[in-house]
Amino acid sequence: MKRKFSLPILLIFISFKAICQPIGFFSFDSKNTFESNYPSQKNSIGLSGDILFGSNCITANFANKYISNLFLDTTLKQNVSSRLGNNNIFGYDLDGGLIFTHKLDTFLHIPVKSYYLAIRDRNHSDASFPKDLFNLTFFGNEMYAGKTANLSNLSFNSIHYQQVQFGLIKEYPVYHASYTVGVSISGLKGQSSLNITTGSDSLFTQIAGEYLNLNADMNMKQSDTSGSNYGSFNGLGLSTDFFVSFHDSLSNFTVRLDVQDLGFISWFKAIQNNIDTSFQFSGLAIPNILQPGDSLSNLSLDSNYTRAYHAHQVKKSYTTFLPALINLSFSCFLDPDKKIPLEAGVNFRFSSNYTPYVYAGVSKFFSKTTIAGASISYGGYGKFGLGLNFGKDFGKGYILMIRTNNAEAAILPNSALGETLLFGFKKTF
Repeated sequence: MKRKFSLPILLIFISFKAICQPIGFFSFDSKNTFESNYPSQKNSIGLSGDILFGSNCITANFANKYISNLFLDTTLKQNVSSRLGNNNIFGYDLDGGLIFTHKLDTFLHIPVKSYYLAIRDRNHSDASFPKDLFNLTFFGNEMYAGKTANLSNLSFNSIHYQQVQFGLIKEYPVYHASYTVGVSISGLKGQSSLNITTGSDSLFTQIAGEYLNLNADMNMKQSDTSGSNYGSFNGLGLSTDFFVSFHDSLSNFTVRLDVQDLGFISWFKAIQNNIDTSFQFSGLAIPNILQPGDSLSNLSLDSNYTRAYHAHQVKKSYTTFLPALINLSFSCFLDPDKKIPLEAGVNFRFSSNYTPYVYAGVSKFFSKTTIAGASISYGGYGKFGLGLNFGKDFGKGYILMIRTNNAEAAILPNSALGETLLFGFKKTF
């Protein structure tokens, strides 16, 4: 008798799991919230970290259980499947870094306000995928008996790299206002990269499950797979960040434009695959399941199926552009005592299946050493988000900032479509 075997199309989700929405506010205290408490301090050293997940269809509960290798019951999977549409996306960021800042009047005889040095570990992945790919991966192909599953227009990007950054900040006073300009340059060490795109791909399942017909039109680029740990040096690149802000001291408002991660990484010893093929898989013939004999001993992975994949595989370097971010923000105080700051803005991110992200938030200084607030947002990789933030100056220059953009995930994990945790801790001296 013939056995039916489902097609292994888990690559996109396995890749996400193995590496497992940025926002308008940056991960650490870029606004220097408690700077006025230490007017004579010229140095600071800080540790920051971001964990961010967003999707327009995958719930926070599903993502947590999948990444944690926990059981995914049918109800959980159906909850996600019911949310799938024509444009399904997710995005993930895991960043951590150490930054040193020094205030000074000049740097190499150039008048500046301050300079900074940073070392960071950056991990990003994103995808746009068809509904049928999710259903095939998590439910199998039984629901497609006698039907064709659409696997077209998949786009998956994953990149992991380390960053060494140096930047300068300069302020230009103009009457009752001021302009501040910051620019940095970074050297990048590529650790791993994976890019997958598909064209008009499809999978037909014969109504009795006797065979599968696959039409594959796929392009894949992957960095050297022989080593992908922190010590691996698989790519080299450069990037720049810069910002321009205008502050009006009479009206107490600030307009700021930020550009982050404008750069590239070139990957050497890489693998590229361009597949445009069709084949039929009809399973294995086993005359006697109790005595399979040569039926299994003659089985080889070097079949027509894997041969179609390896025949187009070449070792060739390639270059990827970083998922650059542009943020335009407006901030002001809502009261004359400058205790209630407001910030609103919009994000755009390139080469990352990202949609425009808008946000607005209000905070309150309960004292010179404590601030808390809330925000709302929409877009990016997810949909609606409710944020909460808290900051505390513990004295002697020790400052903590912590925030989530998706507080709803803690209350409604089966409905929330994003999770974030951002923190920063620094010491001024």
